[in-house]
Amino acid sequence: MRIVLDTAALITALRSSTGAAAENVRLALLRQLTILMDYKLACEYRDVALRPEHLAASGKTRKEIELLLDALEAVAEPILVTMQHRPLSQDANDDMVLDVAINGRADAIVTNNTKHFRDAAKQFRIRVLTPAELLSEFRKKG
Repeated sequence: MRIVLDTAALITALRSSTGAAAENVRLALLRQLTILMDYKLACEYRDVALRPEHLAASGKTRKEIELLLDALEAVAEPILVTMQHRPLSQDANDDMVLDVAINGRADAIVTNNTKHFRDAAKQFRIRVLTPAELLSEFRKKG
């Protein structure tokens, strides 16, 4: 399954290694899910993940988070955003995630904020799933 992980879902994964979001990241690192990413989204992940409040909540060092992000970038399928359909949402960061999903022909956007993405994603036949919903679907197929 080809997915785009929104930044909030990634932060959830970093802050708690036992939840569904963390399992989504593990599956991507194992290449059992294909995570799609462009340069701007990778920069957004780093900018947010390395904020002091997220480092403190994760219990991880800056270096540990950087290594995890490096690994995620290494397995991600790079997407070149050539077409932007803006504005699609009220938040420019949501549009950035949608741009990657649309240009990368994602099967799903994985987010904790499904209502922010649902209407826009539906236009492009991209599903919007919570980390728990994605994990449930993955386990059913396996």
